[in-house]
Amino acid sequence: MKKLLYLLLFIFVVSCATNKKYASSLESPNEQNKFEFDLNESGQLFYTVNHGDLQFITKSALGFELKTKSLKQGFEILASETRSNDSEWTTVWGQSEKVRDHYNELTIHLKQSKTGLLLDVVARAYDDGVAFRYVFPKQNNLADFIIVDELTEFTFADDYKAWWNFADYDNYEKVYYNSPISAVGDSLNFERRPDKEERANMANTPTTIEVNDKLVISIHEADLTDYAGMNLLNTHNGVQLKAHLTPWKNCDLVRAKAPFQTPWRTIQISENAGGLVESDLIMNLNPPVAYENTDWIETYKYIGIWWELHIGKTAWAEKTQFGKPISHPHGATTENAKKHIDFAAKHGVPDVLIEGWDKGWDNMEGSWTGYGIFDWKTSTDDFDIKEVCRYGKEKGVRMMMYHETISDIDHYEPAMDELYQMCSDLGIKTVKMGYTGDVNYDYDTKTYKQHHHGQYMVRHYKKMVQTAAKYKLMIVNHEPIKFTGEQRTYPNLMAREGVRGQEYNAWSKGNSPEHGVVLPFTRILGGPIDYTPGIFKMFLPEKPWSKDTFRVRSTICKQLAYYLTMYSPMPMAADLPENYEGVPAFQFIKDVPTDWSNSKVLHAKIGDYYTVVRQERGTDNWYLGSITDENARVLSTDLSFLAKGKKYEATIYADGKGADWKTNPEVVEIKKMQVTSESKMDLVLAAGGGQAIQFKLIK
Repeated sequence: MKKLLYLLLFIFVVSCATNKKYASSLESPNEQNKFEFDLNESGQLFYTVNHGDLQFITKSALGFELKTKSLKQGFEILASETRSNDSEWTTVWGQSEKVRDHYNELTIHLKQSKTGLLLDVVARAYDDGVAFRYVFPKQNNLADFIIVDELTEFTFADDYKAWWNFADYDNYEKVYYNSPISAVGDSLNFERRPDKEERANMANTPTTIEVNDKLVISIHEADLTDYAGMNLLNTHNGVQLKAHLTPWKNCDLVRAKAPFQTPWRTIQISENAGGLVESDLIMNLNPPVAYENTDWIETYKYIGIWWELHIGKTAWAEKTQFGKPISHPHGATTENAKKHIDFAAKHGVPDVLIEGWDKGWDNMEGSWTGYGIFDWKTSTDDFDIKEVCRYGKEKGVRMMMYHETISDIDHYEPAMDELYQMCSDLGIKTVKMGYTGDVNYDYDTKTYKQHHHGQYMVRHYKKMVQTAAKYKLMIVNHEPIKFTGEQRTYPNLMAREGVRGQEYNAWSKGNSPEHGVVLPFTRILGGPIDYTPGIFKMFLPEKPWSKDTFRVRSTICKQLAYYLTMYSPMPMAADLPENYEGVPAFQFIKDVPTDWSNSKVLHAKIGDYYTVVRQERGTDNWYLGSITDENARVLSTDLSFLAKGKKYEATIYADGKGADWKTNPEVVEIKKMQVTSESKMDLVLAAGGGQAIQFKLIK
């Protein structure tokens, strides 16, 4: 009898061990978003995502192919862990002062039976989305390794409507399209630039998807600091997008050493498009600020020698530009810089950006590439950098340094300490860097070494901003890797272009009126944009090298509203100083703040219209920006965001009578009225137009 009892007890213990259950799902704090893991019979891990009762991402694979091993299947679950977090952190600058970081987390610990390799997958569920990342623990049988494929899938329940642009390993400056998911990257029906590396059947992230009238999601990544940028491949396997990483030149995707963790794969979730804009998911998934002291970091507006270069009034170079003689004068002269400094001092603008001040522009050949041709320390013959900085200091204005690296990282990166020390010595606060051209291009061999969006350059951008911080410099990047929320960790990284920006209006067919009402729900979800708004002269000078007519496809009021809708803590007043002088609408650019304590989206429909209000940090003053596409609109708006029981003076900058982006874009009507939180108003937007309002507390 005793032996029988021992036998039954042994069977019970073995049965419990064999059938041990592990947590496999988690819900957001509000119980609306659900993330669930599933391990199939072959030991491959999958996941699904629900919002409420709707499973909009169905069974989707996870895993990797390494150069020497497959991490696709054969896994067993060793254990699982759950935890929750509800905390609050303060931004150094941003769209909000306080950010709540509230989530539930599940970690699945996996072991591949055949190889003994260990892999963890960590998932988090927030009220505004879900995210997951892979973690390679330290282990004896996996030291250095190379990823040759990430198997992550996003398989959708239906062919929802997507907003996307073509992926490109080197450039994010793209037109956005909308189509069913099944047509993402369809180069037969959407215009793809054949002269560039725009990838057929592949989209950049963020890619935003309208599931239905009450659910909008966006797929992106967070904390991209030592990995390859993720693109989305249309597999044409139903409605499925798959992670496709930007490679090193030898086709490695990621070079790593355990312990190692990937960026987060993020899915922002909202019941309306405005909720995506208000989401803090991407920033919350980045580490806290890396600096003990951030008092030296500030936000402000700037002007510069920039737009005149793009419209052809002046040139970057002195004699030859892009391999051809130039007929227009060099822009970055000491005299021209002082004129800009005088304007900035008169209107209270702290910085003047100066492009084309250094040696090297004359040496550039037919494209923005080169190897060792720039001298970032030496001024051109007609520009005295010490005199310009001295004159600026006398006027209370700084020079904003511009470094066009032309992606010559082999020469730029070793020089960064010396260059940034030079900036600090000159009293310069911000450096804007351009990364045009192929990475480390060599004219002799006609080859380039790396892609802009691969792991090599991701590492460079991190090293660059960390080095700049040693000299208390702030950074604005052009032609960069995409933003993935790292401004939380490195708040001296103020803005990144990475978008088809204002300059395209100066020398291409331009940006459509729709473009501006797509960007807040796509590109800007990753982080601040350097769109260079504020153009007042919409009809541009004729170009001697072209028969085409170039112009800006917006009204002046839409340009004003961009200071709210195209979020940046360091926006430019991009037009020529003479186009602002004596123009009443310029007052809004002077008044609009650059740092906010609260932001709310009042109206939002992707590609159609967008209205946002922001509260100036440290005050009760609010500002409103509203923009539309090519269609005129009237948007009824209540002002309940204003402080209750208080009166405000509203200064309204509206499209004037007969305004239209095509025929009459520069007419502005300015009026004032008293309002309270109980007031309502109609925002009347012209075709391609906008409206900007200052709500100033009456004390």
